Amino acid sequence: MARILPKKDVVIVGLGWTGSIMAHELTDEGLDVIAIERGPWRDAPTDFPPSYAQDELRYRIRHELFLRPDQTTFTFRNKMDQTALPIRSWGAFMPPNGIGGGGVHWNAETWRFLPSDFVLRTHLTQRYGAAFLPEDMTIQDYGVTYDELEPHYDAFEYLCGTCGQAGNLRGTIQEGGNPFEGPRSRPYPNPPQKQGFAHVLWAKAARELGYKPFPQPSGNMSQAYVNPLGVRMGPCTYCGFCEWFGCANYSKSSPQTTLLPVLVRKGNFTARDNCEVTKINLDGSGKHATGVTFVDSSGQEWEQRADLVILSAFALFNVQLLLLSKIGKPYDPVANIGVIGRNYTHQTVSSADGQFQSVRLLRLDRHVHR
Repeated sequence: MARILPKKDVVIVGLGWTGSIMAHELTDEGLDVIAIERGPWRDAPTDFPPSYAQDELRYRIRHELFLRPDQTTFTFRNKMDQTALPIRSWGAFMPPNGIGGGGVHWNAETWRFLPSDFVLRTHLTQRYGAAFLPEDMTIQDYGVTYDELEPHYDAFEYLCGTCGQAGNLRGTIQEGGNPFEGPRSRPYPNPPQKQGFAHVLWAKAARELGYKPFPQPSGNMSQAYVNPLGVRMGPCTYCGFCEWFGCANYSKSSPQTTLLPVLVRKGNFTARDNCEVTKINLDGSGKHATGVTFVDSSGQEWEQRADLVILSAFALFNVQLLLLSKIGKPYDPVANIGVIGRNYTHQTVSSADGQFQSVRLLRLDRHVHR
């Protein structure tokens, strides 16, 4: 039998980037907020102290910061006629686990989507014709535009202290930045990180070929920074342990290094870690959420009632919780109907290899002059 907790204004499921930001904004509005996180509490200076050498076996191989298979097992198949089998080694798949979520172990690449990304179907059909997209392709416009989201991009970058070189300021193309990006309302809060020799060499060759190389935007600090909430961040030491690892120098943007130090001091915010939400509870109509049911590490079941339920966990877990709670119509891949679980995709990464005569000549010149 679930024990009932005092009602809150808001219950947030998952305390990563999204959950932390939502909790901060809502508590600033005076609402009483509780966040429930499946994994453990993690704090930058105690869990990742600067005096502690980064343990590649612990973090990179044994996946200390990620979900354990004994917590939840994922199955995988490539095609519908195959038997789905459990995933035993995550590989490049990194489901987060713990306070801070994926913001703890990410490498802090901080890109903005292009304006065309938000209206991709319209953009592609206008450019290539209505027959360009296959009939079974479900690509759609977002429903919101880059211009509508730009203020929020800007706020997040200044929260994180993102380092980079603006390429488009209020419609004016800037030298040294990305000329294809959408217009920015102001520059990056910090200059780009220092570039290694390979980067400098590549950029020089690219410019000689008429291209416009630019430093990648990064949430790893190029210099000391104080964000709008008054949280101090330290300059990156270029140790190389970003992705898969936590950062104790307050150099890598994460909820722990940007806003949790402020959030946890608020009297109208509560966090419960090592607790797994098992169901979203609904009223008699089945159309309004009334709270959630969760289980703590001792196996005790609790009911947290709230006026507003926010799902801010990893995308797969949000879908799983909606399915378990019988909310929405599940996606049927055979009939091609339903919404919940439709169109999920993990990270999609593309790359291209090329050889350029000017790069080879540069290296040859350096060798000859030696």
